[in-house]
Amino acid sequence: MSVKRPIRGLALWTLLVAAGCGGGGGGSAGPVPQSDGGVPSPQFPGGGGGGASTPPNPDCISTVSGCLSPTEYDTSRKALEDEYEEEVDVGNQPALSTVRAERAWAQIELKHGTGTQPGSGITVGIIDSGIDTQHPVFAGKTITEEFLDGANDETGAFTSHGTAVASVIASRANDDSGIKNTSGRGIAWGADLAMFAIPMESSGPFRYVRTKPWQLGDKKWSATFHHVTGWSGGGRSLDFVNLSFGYRGMIEQYSEQELRTDFGTTIAELAQSGAAEKTVFVWAAGNSHGDYCLPDDFTANPDLCAGNQVVAKSPTVLAGLPVWIAELRGHSIAVVAVDDSRKTNEQSMIASFSNRCGIAAEWCLAAPGVEITAAYFGPNPDTNAPGTRDSYKASGTSLSAPLVTGGLVVMDHFFRGQVPNTDLVTRLLTTANRQGIYADRAIYGRGLMDLAAATSPVGSTTLSLGATVESGGGDLTATGIRLGRAFGDGLQRSLAGQEIAAFDSLGAPFWFELDSFVSIDDGPSPAARLHDLMAEPPSLWHTPRGPVAFVPDGTGGTDAPDLGDARMRLGFLDIPAGIEESHLSLARNAITLSLDGHHRITGTVFTTAGFAGPAPVTGFSFAHRSPLPAPGGSMGLRAGWIAESETLLGTAPSGAFGTLAANAVFGGIETELEAGSWHLAARAEIGTTLPLPDGGIFTDMSPIATTAFKLAGTRQLASGDSMTIALSQPLRVEGGRASLSVPVGRTLDGTILHSVLSADLTPSGREIDLSAEWRRPLAAGGAVLAGVGVTRHPGHVAHARPSAHLLAGLRMPLTL
Repeated sequence: MSVKRPIRGLALWTLLVAAGCGGGGGGSAGPVPQSDGGVPSPQFPGGGGGGASTPPNPDCISTVSGCLSPTEYDTSRKALEDEYEEEVDVGNQPALSTVRAERAWAQIELKHGTGTQPGSGITVGIIDSGIDTQHPVFAGKTITEEFLDGANDETGAFTSHGTAVASVIASRANDDSGIKNTSGRGIAWGADLAMFAIPMESSGPFRYVRTKPWQLGDKKWSATFHHVTGWSGGGRSLDFVNLSFGYRGMIEQYSEQELRTDFGTTIAELAQSGAAEKTVFVWAAGNSHGDYCLPDDFTANPDLCAGNQVVAKSPTVLAGLPVWIAELRGHSIAVVAVDDSRKTNEQSMIASFSNRCGIAAEWCLAAPGVEITAAYFGPNPDTNAPGTRDSYKASGTSLSAPLVTGGLVVMDHFFRGQVPNTDLVTRLLTTANRQGIYADRAIYGRGLMDLAAATSPVGSTTLSLGATVESGGGDLTATGIRLGRAFGDGLQRSLAGQEIAAFDSLGAPFWFELDSFVSIDDGPSPAARLHDLMAEPPSLWHTPRGPVAFVPDGTGGTDAPDLGDARMRLGFLDIPAGIEESHLSLARNAITLSLDGHHRITGTVFTTAGFAGPAPVTGFSFAHRSPLPAPGGSMGLRAGWIAESETLLGTAPSGAFGTLAANAVFGGIETELEAGSWHLAARAEIGTTLPLPDGGIFTDMSPIATTAFKLAGTRQLASGDSMTIALSQPLRVEGGRASLSVPVGRTLDGTILHSVLSADLTPSGREIDLSAEWRRPLAAGGAVLAGVGVTRHPGHVAHARPSAHLLAGLRMPLTL
């Protein structure tokens, strides 16, 4: 067997010179940010065409400014955090940094825009002594105040506990209005307030009080909580209520039976049985640790009073109710205080006065509660005149609790109100900082509140393909779609500005730019262009163009067995047609079997099945050629069918995009003729592709119309050299639409919200390639080659910059 072929491969490429001007395409719709490596990139099956492709960016995060990669997002977020920390009213409240509130704020601003106030649109309930509605820190807020159980409006004759608590939640930010906040900024400063004033007494000596007297207050308290949970002001209900008060007895001093017997009606109201969405109660755990006590009051629990000092192992009774009352678990939190001035290994230790979490650890959280900057309304410190408005430093779990209440408001805002209140509680407890000393559950319960972690994904993140959050779906990091070259930027443009929601392991939604999951083909790479330059120069349309032709002995040196008037040829690992501008370019690297039969008819079957790398493509084509009266003239017709089992015109999906397959039919006309010293050729094709989407967010696709063409002229020069000039349009989608059902959020019951989109698949531009090639044959065989080309609308993208390429090479024969 005698085989002649040019050396075309990596071994020879080292002898080539390839200079690129503008690269091999540049068809992406603007710079697509890349992952910083924190999330693995998805793997995609091979598709048709040899062009480079910008990989999808599945971890591109949706912001008000568009898609940001994790690196860009972190940079922008850090810049916003730094800005917040430099603001005076934030600097006045170090507790905000301890719970990493600035990061949560920055994430809200990145999503909703500059000036977004965390908590805006949400009303927070507070049961306390009352509020000074005229205090400057509340300027511009909607505040409602109701007086319950004989409570009186605060006059400033005494320090207003409720005003201080409310300011920790919602004290306004400084702005250009001229009203300055001299206290610390509230953690959810955009929130409005609903104050329910009740009579409150100052703390006295710690005493254990039996529950029997509670029976007298049970009816009163049950009415209060019934009113608060059913409150609706301005059309808003209360999702979160702060309670910085309580009875001084610790929860372990009481039994479930005592509580249910003497406080049962109130417990029933707190339980909110049957409520579709339960109000969350955030309780101050108590400030009893170290208080004076009498051992005689602790005969049943002697370990709670040592040396006449209270050992507050657990929260006070109301804050600790979930220990004995199961129906309160999930929407009742106790908050203990840490002291930012007392640290070990940079961690704030429990405040000396604070109750510990103890037996209520599962429903208990820590937050700063020492030297908290709060709004002051009360007597003038110098003259004792009532009504002074200022700020002061206050300590107590009464100040820790509103930090947690406000933290829940920030989370609710971040998740757009789509996460149930009880799930927000679970999330807050699950994401708390349990490192170092905070791992001690007996003291810190579930740990120190961490708003940055609470507003970040927990565990794996999936793009749900089912009806509910629990139904699961495609892994976020494995989701993307790499468009075949024919689509250009059509799908990406149609999806621009659309969001897709992914859900973490706790069912919370996180939003990403949908078009960031789409990548487009940038056109042929320099290596692919070099491959084409180095190929044998066949007749423009002849089938097949294989680098290897098997010639059995006894055939007289022909390139195929003698089958009478018919000839059979086998091609291997090449394009079944001798041109790129054809639907058959989808079958690159196919095995081809062609039969040249009677009446100038050629039939070709081809497949890529069974080869690593290419996506499976199978099909056949028929070509017919007839001579024309013009010198060297001929006219040809071609038709064929292509089946893709894993791609659609070379488009490769993964993850939540499901699978794609396609059947395509195409037809074309071609002609050749001699015009003086020029050999001219032209070809045009049209096709229709029937997409077959399955198992992803594509719900339907229309038939897709496609075109391709090429005009070429080759001139033989007197020196024996040849020059070819060509103008061509690679395969392009001319029309087609796709319907998508995209998850965009969730309801409170976990049902996935979908947006139904219709996407135009037609690209914005039309790639036109103008190229020139020069060849000089060598006496020993082979040739010296050079090529230059320019491309308009690379990758069929209208706004892509034109690109150019310059290539040169040496092709030498090898005889085996």
